[in-house]
Amino acid sequence: MAGDTNLDEDDGINNINVTPLVDVMLVLLIIFMVTTTKIQESEALAVNKPDANTGQKLDPKTNQILLICTKEGTITADRKPMADDAAIKTAITAKLAENRDLQGVIQCDEEANVRSMVHLIDLLRDAGVKKYAIATEKPRPQTSAGI
Repeated sequence: MAGDTNLDEDDGINNINVTPLVDVMLVLLIIFMVTTTKIQESEALAVNKPDANTGQKLDPKTNQILLICTKEGTITADRKPMADDAAIKTAITAKLAENRDLQGVIQCDEEANVRSMVHLIDLLRDAGVKKYAIATEKPRPQTSAGI
């Protein structure tokens, strides 16, 4: 009976040490978190949206197409650069074919030409999009130290 407390070579391991597994999973989680933030930063365009006190929060949805115009005059549709109006219209109609209730979201830099924003609205209307929104930002509160 005293020999039962010692491990035999034929006995298997009955319990698993999960500490190394948890350590590896935490490292992988940190790596994924860091890489996804870097990917999002690299895909984003630097656009200073104009301020608006009456703006409402608009959550990104699948039934939206995001049209961005920068101060340099470049235009992207759903984060893909567009060469000309035909490419923009093709992107809009392709998205409209997926969902007839498509909403256009126009995000222009505050230093961009107003003509660019109006032109994007016209392209949306010509393609048959009935709803559109203009992306803005809430104004930052003024500090009394700067006065």
